[in-house]
Formats: sequence, C-alpha cells, structure tokens
Amino acid sequence: MKIGIFRALKLGDFLCATPAIRCIKQNFPDATLYIIGLPEIEGICKRNPYIDEFINFPGYPGLPEQPPPANINPFIQEMRAIEFDLLLQMQGNGTIVNDFLSRFDAKRLAGFCPYLDDESADWLYYPQGIHEIYKHLRLLKKIGFQVDFQNCDIDYPLYQLDKIKYEYWKNEYLIKRYAVVHVGSSSAGRQWPIENFLYLTIFLINNGFQIVLTGVASENARVEQLSSLLNGYTINMVGKTDLGLIGTIITNAKVLVSNCTGVSHIAAATKTKSIIISLDGEPERWGPLNHQLHRTYDATRRLELTKIKNDLFQLLASGSNGLSGNGC
Repeated sequence: MKIGIFRALKLGDFLCATPAIRCIKQNFPDATLYIIGLPEIEGICKRNPYIDEFINFPGYPGLPEQPPPANINPFIQEMRAIEFDLLLQMQGNGTIVNDFLSRFDAKRLAGFCPYLDDESADWLYYPQGIHEIYKHLRLLKKIGFQVDFQNCDIDYPLYQLDKIKYEYWKNEYLIKRYAVVHVGSSSAGRQWPIENFLYLTIFLINNGFQIVLTGVASENARVEQLSSLLNGYTINMVGKTDLGLIGTIITNAKVLVSNCTGVSHIAAATKTKSIIISLDGEPERWGPLNHQLHRTYDATRRLELTKIKNDLFQLLASGSNGLSGNGC
C-alpha cells in the first residue's frame, strides 16, 4: 500500500503534522508512507521513523512558499507513476491544491475542502479555531482511521551523534546554564520588537543565564541588533546549527523565548519550557499544547511586558530545570 501526504510547508507547519503522520503509520504499519514537501523539510523527514520516502515538491501557482516551475506536467506524471492507494491533502483548505492533486490519479484522494457543502466521506470541511495538531487528527478520524487524540506529541528525533555535537559545542563555548532567545521569523510581520526581547533577555541575564541567540542566516541583522544592545553578552549561533544541534541546544536550555516559529515547535517536541509570542492572531492554532510548560501570548493585542516577565519567572521557578538549577 502506498500512502502520500501533501504538505508543502515549512518546518513548524510540518512538525505540527507529525502526530497525524505517526497515526497513519500506526494504522497501516506495512504501508510505504510518502511526504510530498518543500526541499527544506527533507532533513527532518529523513529523521522521522514513520516516513519512508520524501518527494521534493517543485512548487505550484498560487502557493507562495517557492516559485513554481514553468511546466508542472513532468512532476504530475512522476506522481501518477507511483500509483498512490491513498493521497492525503494536508496543505490547507484545498482552494488551490485539490484540483491539482486530483491530477495525480490516486485511487483515493482525501483531505480538507473549503466549503461545507463539499464535505463527504473523503473530505472534511476545513475546521477553524482549533489547534493545527488536532485539525489533522480530526481529518484522519473523518476518513476512517483509528485516532488517539491524547497522543499529540510532536516527533523530533535526536541521535547519539547530535548529542556528541552538543557536548563539543557546550565545551567550546563554556556553556553552563542558558536560555535560548530567537528573535527571527520567516515573516517580518511576525517579529516581536527587539526592545521587548531585550527587556526579557536582561531579566534572564540578571538571573544568571547565559544567552544563546539562534536563527537562520537571513535573520542575523536582527540578532546582531539585540546582541549589540547587550554589549555582545550573548552567544550568537545564527546560521551555525543543523537540525540535530538546534534540537539538542533547545532540549538542554532552561527556557526558550521566541516568536511563534519553527523553534517554538521544537521546544514543544523536546518539552523545553518556553515563552512564545504570536503575531499571527492564531495562538490557539500554533502555540504549544502543554500550557504548563509553555506560555503563548497573542501579540496582536496589547501585552504587558511586566506580566510576561513575571510569568517567565514563575515558569522558571516551577518544577525542575528552573531558577535554582545546576546547569545542563
């Protein structure tokens, strides 16, 4: 049996689909499970034990993540040649991609549809106001899978080699007790002002934390801006991490302070405490599910920095790994 999943989105979006991917494989353990996705998620797909094959999606008109090819027909022919028994549309409400995916000639095509009147045994009217993880599990339930809605952990596998790299990194930078601060995001409109990050970062420094700044190379200007305001009292890891190192750095951090972006989902997967700032107006959709470990704030509304700082203090003081910790 061949099952394809179309989800041509970025890291954080993909991670939110991993509970559904795990559920699919648990229902059909002998099936070959394909992910049709963006090139940038190939690495995390290869780490996922439930995924058998990754297919590099070249783009399609109307999807903003990458420019489409001049001719999409060769890719469609490649997909037809696979002969999917089941193809799942997990991209969005289907307005753009449902007709496109129908051209793959899968034996069964199922997923989200944009209109309630189109709902059927294979199509779920795209739900609003629920978490992205539950959205995909609800789709699987709709089309006949056995679904455990309590089994919602995000998969982010880490290997022994990742841990070895982390130990080298820790020794190189003389790392002890640290917090990760991530000021970037793929969209400029989802980036909290630097001065707000500065306020929380100073609080962390005053409480004895080293500060590790993370991000991709394109975010370095924002990171350097924060670092300069702190007189360089930071460890800048922008563009210096791979999937394994960023995963182990976040795993061993006392806390992550971040915009709502890919690293926030890594913190959810690794159960690292976090303060997450949501500027997309959908904190209930993208914020980590565990509200004991994570605090998500809707920054489209007025936020009190003092309250967030107090919440950060309480988060660090609660349970293990807190203000009285002994390092990593």
